[in-house]
Amino acid sequence: MTAAIKQKMKNVFFKPWIGKDYESGGIFGKKILVLGEAHVCDGGCEDCGRVEDADECADFTSSNCIELLQQGHSDSWTPTFRKFERSLVGHRTEADESSRIWDSVAFYNYVQKAVDKSRKSPEWLDFRNSADAFFEVIDKLQPELIIVWGVTRMYNNLPSGERWREGASLTIDSYEVRNGYYQLANGKETRVLWVYHPSTAYSWEWWHKVIKTEL
Repeated sequence: MTAAIKQKMKNVFFKPWIGKDYESGGIFGKKILVLGEAHVCDGGCEDCGRVEDADECADFTSSNCIELLQQGHSDSWTPTFRKFERSLVGHRTEADESSRIWDSVAFYNYVQKAVDKSRKSPEWLDFRNSADAFFEVIDKLQPELIIVWGVTRMYNNLPSGERWREGASLTIDSYEVRNGYYQLANGKETRVLWVYHPSTAYSWEWWHKVIKTEL
């Protein structure tokens, strides 16, 4: 099922990671899509983002990120994922639980063109050009919950329009959490929740309080 879904994506350069237990909801009992911003790659490829030239880069999200994470790989980017996974379960995670967490979710970076260094914002045009791929991903995966990394850039740059609906006010400890719904091609709606990007000052204990309201 996972391979078949990926093969059908015609607008996607960096194909999503789809955990082996995603369809059943895994340990969360709900289909969760984790939405990052962009991959970091200093390869300088002029064809980055052109789907017809994806080749080995198509599986970058799986082979260069989540699979390494599940193998216990440690690098400059891994603390971002470790902090986030803890905010899903509300406690520090060990290797076995970490692997089960990522087997239970899908992960996809929204911008379909890599940036050449960390903490660099993608160009506005790259956000805009990634909309078709995003809708293709959510229409295929049909998540019940999308957790978006980035309260400022991602909130302001994700597509709005007729498929978007703003959510009711959600306040946790006097902080208003941005939220809403995307309509899928089949007419169903998927819940959307924004969290701080875990690469920055991210309190996984506090964001767990937010996330658990949806689980």
